[in-house]
Amino acid sequence: MYSESDLEIPETFAILNHLGRKYGMLGDTEVARVRCDVTIEIWRDYGNRIAHTFGALSKSEADRKRFVGEELPELLNPIEIYYGARGTETPYWAGEVITIADFVAFDMIDGAASQFPDALARFPALKTFRAHFANRPNIERYLVSSRRPDALFYGSNGKIYPAA
Repeated sequence: MYSESDLEIPETFAILNHLGRKYGMLGDTEVARVRCDVTIEIWRDYGNRIAHTFGALSKSEADRKRFVGEELPELLNPIEIYYGARGTETPYWAGEVITIADFVAFDMIDGAASQFPDALARFPALKTFRAHFANRPNIERYLVSSRRPDALFYGSNGKIYPAA
């Protein structure tokens, strides 16, 4: 829940969009705004697929290895290609300036790396983005703080919890 004066927003992406409007982080051109929207939807689809997949898995180590070796690359490869085709040398997903899409992308990529420590080895552009974004001072402080939760289904060490 996000609260601000008399405004209460219960949904994650509604909060994200509100903050994006408030702080001018939705893109500085129409092309950037569309890329911001597309990037967010790409990562939402990815997140939904991850949640669906893990809802059906036994969460065994064998399932984890199969998922990382087979399914995860199928999910991340088109995202790696999309990110690489953005037409800019900046590290940002939507254009020349940071947008809310960069925070969504970082959250999803960081989650993948936390859940599956070897997951980004085949995706150098995503790995580079994660490293660059993690070096932002506030992000860097957050990553080492107690506020950062363990990864979904897996601890930050990549081990399954609770034990399968």
